[in-house]
Amino acid sequence: MKKCAAIAVFLLSISFTLFAQVQRTATTTSSTIKETAPQQLKTAAPEGHYCDYCKLNYPESHFPCIMKSIKGKLNVATGEVSFVAGQPIGGIVVKGGKNQGDNSINLITNEKGEIEFNNPAAGDYKLVISAPASNPKSRVAGSPIGGIVVKGGKNPGGNLITVITDENGTIQLNNLEPGNYKFTAIGASAAEKNNPLYKSSHSASVNPLYKN
Repeated sequence: MKKCAAIAVFLLSISFTLFAQVQRTATTTSSTIKETAPQQLKTAAPEGHYCDYCKLNYPESHFPCIMKSIKGKLNVATGEVSFVAGQPIGGIVVKGGKNQGDNSINLITNEKGEIEFNNPAAGDYKLVISAPASNPKSRVAGSPIGGIVVKGGKNPGGNLITVITDENGTIQLNNLEPGNYKFTAIGASAAEKNNPLYKSSHSASVNPLYKN
């Protein structure tokens, strides 16, 4: 009996030793996999510029991600920047002014997609909406954004004006009376983007969205 007990203890000790070796091997393998995965990701992305928000690899320095800051999506094939239809767009740049070459307006939309400016005298305004340049090396930095609906008017009490940026990110606001104005940038629907009238000169005669 003592001999059998000794054999049993010996076999049990061998089992524990083998189990411990298997555990150590599994732990080492798991650690190796965890360390290898990020390295493989860096290898797959040129220069390591993989963006978790865009889910894309970028050859240029991509951080901070401009698309993440404005909650937009970039179509790499077409270069088009899109937004959720009907949602306000914060963090985009609005530049322009009265007449050609006037850049007296240089604003950034707030978290509600709003900008405000004062018009001291009646006239026409041309504004260009673009992506911010927070990352100068990004392919979209400072690029004009087409297909953004802009709604607003004289604040308070003005008639509603609704226009949409053309492919150059431009809107024309005609015949603005003196006063304070407030506009909101909103993501456009597919129907709004595809209607050629929305990419017109935005005058009352050709664009049904424009109201004096």
